Amino acid sequence: MSIKLKDIYLFEWIDSDFINLIVDNSRRLEINSWEYIIRQWENSDDSAYIIQDWNAIVEIDWKEVKELTEWNIFWEIALITDEPRTASIKAKSSVVLLKINKELLHKIMKEFKNWREIQKIVFERIMENHKKK
Repeated sequence: MSIKLKDIYLFEWIDSDFINLIVDNSRRLEINSWEYIIRQWENSDDSAYIIQDWNAIVEIDWKEVKELTEWNIFWEIALITDEPRTASIKAKSSVVLLKINKELLHKIMKEFKNWREIQKIVFERIMENHKKK
């Protein structure tokens, strides 16, 4: 699994020890088909999610705008900011997720000498999302 996480843009430059720390301390969730994982305009739960198995749908104002597949990360913005959710995510089939919370990321960042890189990458993603609106 470490190799797959290494393919996610947020973790591509983090060494295997840190990736293993993320995996070992993440919560594994199983979501049923068509169940909402998060809903648009909900308050942040300070967590990001990685799809480990299967697919999910992104909806904005109840319209499907994108499909997420295995090893996509979403809501990583919640690891940095407390903005309300800007879209809903719904399981297209039964989905297995890894849930990473802000506390875990902060713990890792304290030990990682280039932790500002994570912040920079997430802020770039926030800016991309705001440009799309």
